[in-house]
Amino acid sequence: MSFISIALSSFAVALSGAISPGPLLAVTVTRSLSFGEREGPLLITGHSILEFIMVILLATGFGIYLRQPVFSKTIGIIGGLILVLFGIRLLMQKGFQLTDTSLKSKNFSSGPIKSIFTGIVISLSNPYWFIWWITVGLVYLSIALPEGIWGVAAFFIGHISADFLWYSIVSFFVARGIKPVNHKAFLFLVRFCGLFLAGFGFFLIMDAVI
Repeated sequence: MSFISIALSSFAVALSGAISPGPLLAVTVTRSLSFGEREGPLLITGHSILEFIMVILLATGFGIYLRQPVFSKTIGIIGGLILVLFGIRLLMQKGFQLTDTSLKSKNFSSGPIKSIFTGIVISLSNPYWFIWWITVGLVYLSIALPEGIWGVAAFFIGHISADFLWYSIVSFFVARGIKPVNHKAFLFLVRFCGLFLAGFGFFLIMDAVI
C-alpha cells in the first residue's frame, strides 16, 4: 500500500470508532460545555500521546504481552474504578452558570495541561481502547510495518487526524450551544454523561471480575 492509502484507510477506520459513544465523548461534551471549544483538541492531544506510545509498543513487539488475560482484567478493574469516580464527580455537580461572563472569568481555568492529562486518563481507563489496539490496531500496524517508519507514521497520522477532526467538531458545536442552553437542560446533560461514565465503569469492573 502507498503511504497515502495507508493514511486514508487509517483515517476511515479511526473515524468509525471515534463517532461511537464512549467515555471520551462524554467527558468532551461536559468539559466543552464548561470550558469551551478548545477542550476537544486538548483532550485528544492527551489521547494521541497515549496512542503514540501504544503504536511504539506494538511496533516493537510488545503486543504479545498486552494480549494476556491478566493484563486485560487488571485494566478492566482499575479503568472501571476511574470511570466510576469521574461519573460520580459529574453527578455531584450542583449547578453551573451559563453566561458568557462566567466563562470569561474562568478563562479556561482548568488549564491545557489538566485537559491533556484528562484525555490521557480517560483513554487509559477504558479497556475497550486497549482491546481495539491489540486487535484492529495491531492488525493494521502489521500492514503498515512493511513500509518502514514512514508507513507507521502514515498510519498514525491518519488515525489521530480522525480523532482530532471528530472531537474538535463535537467540542465546537457543544461550546457554541452554551448561550441558548437552558440551565436545567445543561445540568441534565452533564448528569447524564456522569451516569453513563459511572454505569460503564461499573460494567467494566463486573465484566473483569465475573
